[in-house]
Amino acid sequence: MTHNTDTDPNTPTKPVGCPVCQELDQTEAVARTEWDASKVTDCRVLRARHLAAEHGEQS
Repeated sequence: MTHNTDTDPNTPTKPVGCPVCQELDQTEAVARTEWDASKVTDCRVLRARHLAAEHGEQS
């Protein structure tokens, strides 16, 4: 399985090509540009849950 990493070292790795991971990345990026820290945090929590449930990864 191929992984990529975000520029933030606190962001877990994610499988390349996963549409859910990609959507969470996009939503988080938009939230960052809007300075919406709560939404950024929500995206990170949802990503961690998704990675654990769907990709068997733990952060």
